[in-house]
Amino acid sequence: MVSVDFSREYLDQWAEDRLSLPRENAEKVAALRESMSSQLNRPYNRRWWRNAVRLPVFSTDDFGIRDGVVCFGEDLSPDPGEKRVLRGALEDLKSWRKGPFSYAGIEVDAEWRSDIKWRRVMELANPDIRGCRVADVGCNNLYYMYRMLEHDPSLVIGCEPVERYFFYYYLNRKFYRDRRLAFELFGVDDLALYGPFFDLVFFMGVLYHRRHPLMALENLAAAMQPGAHLVIETAGIPGGDESCLFPGKRYMKAPGWWFLPTVKALKNMLERSGFEKVRIHEAFSMTHTEQRKTEWVDTQSLESFLDPEDPGRTVEGYPAPLRIYASAYRRL
Repeated sequence: MVSVDFSREYLDQWAEDRLSLPRENAEKVAALRESMSSQLNRPYNRRWWRNAVRLPVFSTDDFGIRDGVVCFGEDLSPDPGEKRVLRGALEDLKSWRKGPFSYAGIEVDAEWRSDIKWRRVMELANPDIRGCRVADVGCNNLYYMYRMLEHDPSLVIGCEPVERYFFYYYLNRKFYRDRRLAFELFGVDDLALYGPFFDLVFFMGVLYHRRHPLMALENLAAAMQPGAHLVIETAGIPGGDESCLFPGKRYMKAPGWWFLPTVKALKNMLERSGFEKVRIHEAFSMTHTEQRKTEWVDTQSLESFLDPEDPGRTVEGYPAPLRIYASAYRRL
């Protein structure tokens, strides 16, 4: 039985109008938000919240970054019962894709060393976050949103249409609440409902999972102010031509990989979708240092997806993916 009305938890973020959208846009956003909220209380989602609902609210301000680790409750000493429930809540949320995190001293070593990617993004793209309205599209379990707080944004909205990721947000709010952070059960294709709103958008690890990548980029552009900054990171393939790999049934053992562009193809995609001043910052092969299986991951990871005899190819025989970092600006 649901002991918390998660629909209300989600909607209460917006009890106060924090967006000041034009009326038509505000009504469309609110209607979609109301529709999506009803999914959170489904019994199917119990696996994600069965322990988290038993946790007390520990603190409202105990938060910090330590050597790239997003830390909650570092100064807390939960009693043994609370500690068991907390560990259970963290284990319920496996697999942890982004991190690292720490909760009252329990270290969560996620599959991705997202601190490495974040440092790279900040060095290469150098986004100006201060005072910006930011969207983290495909925010997953919210690691980057908390890193953005170091740079004093006015608002960060994490967008994920998968209900599971709301429960990371719910858990984190047991330790820390910040009015600058919000979560939407929206996907990239919903963002155009906002109209031109965001000053800065992060779109990392998403494009190659979209069946219609140009439509996704066009919807991003529609949600951005003219001149707004886009930071994009995506999987791609080697090559000096302007092409995309469209794999067969599976790529890296998964069916959800669609268009993997070369660097030139990505640049063309951005320019034909409403962006200008496109810069490709870096393209490189992934290593096991940055993506690997840990005790917080109950699925396979990079080492299982590449040909053990030739790590330059996937187990299906395709070229192994590059990670391409780029930035662009919404066309004026």
